[in-house]
Amino acid sequence: MQVLKDELRHRILLESEHLFLQRGYDRTSMQMIADKVNISKGNLYHYFKNKEELFYELTDSAAEGLKNLILRSRSGRFSNIADSREFQLLLQEEILSLLLAEKYGLLLIMEQGKGTRYEHLRPTMVALIAEQIEPLLSDEENALLLAQIMADNLVGGIIQILKNRVRPREVRVCMNRLLDYHTKGIHALRVE
Repeated sequence: MQVLKDELRHRILLESEHLFLQRGYDRTSMQMIADKVNISKGNLYHYFKNKEELFYELTDSAAEGLKNLILRSRSGRFSNIADSREFQLLLQEEILSLLLAEKYGLLLIMEQGKGTRYEHLRPTMVALIAEQIEPLLSDEENALLLAQIMADNLVGGIIQILKNRVRPREVRVCMNRLLDYHTKGIHALRVE
């Protein structure tokens, strides 16, 4: 009997993930999820007390990974090598590991989190990345604006890769190219 409960719980999570990705958190109801899984809404509440708990079950691991990535990058771990190829490789591997492990959770929190505690995560990420880029553009008149544009472009590019690339190798290749573009482009601006 426990196996059947575990299988149903897994199906609930899988169908919820699909609905949240398609419709967003705010436009998905518990009734829609129950209908998709072909169970009663009351039975759904035996597994998850509300939609919020269900959403966070799907996203908390991704959010924790993102938080850890931010904390590691802010800890000064990269400060001595920020302009080096080693920095680029470390950054790529850190991001790739997270993207491959938490693809759908990241998409949910970055794209479909309206109405959740992750609603403002994407602009926060853009601001944090812009903070790292701005010093590299210190000679530019509009350094902050350019850094924000570049950071928004980078986050948007990552999201597009996650949406459109299924195989880990494709994600890796596209991410490496996107990060190469961003890091080499920034360094090229500094030289000019």
